[in-house]
Amino acid sequence: MAMAKRGKQVFAEINITPLTDVCLVLLIIFMVTATFLTKSAGLDVELPKVPSANDLPAKQIELSVTKGGTIYVDGQNVVKEQLAPALEAKLQQTSIKTVVIKADSDVPYRHVVALMSAASVVGANITLAGELQQAAQTPQ
Repeated sequence: MAMAKRGKQVFAEINITPLTDVCLVLLIIFMVTATFLTKSAGLDVELPKVPSANDLPAKQIELSVTKGGTIYVDGQNVVKEQLAPALEAKLQQTSIKTVVIKADSDVPYRHVVALMSAASVVGANITLAGELQQAAQTPQ
């Protein structure tokens, strides 16, 4: 706190520069960490609708493919030629053996089969993800 004398009066001024610095640093930290909170929220995958669904395992490796054919292993972009080695490395890093394939509903079937083939080659258990369809309401 700075004290200044003006004539016979003493004015006390609060220096807010350190407070501003701390607030800006906290803001930057929150902005950076917010991008890591959602696992694969940035992927533009519209799952096909299914009438019923089983619960997915708690621990799994997500293998996603978008409309454009871009492949992701747990949110990391992977080229098609490196899919099997990347998936195998991920399986060896963790004790997880379940791979959930999330394919956009507009993705050609051949891309989904290629993902299933790569997952089976490395010895993973394969699960296909779908979005639960809303039950049709009947008028009463």
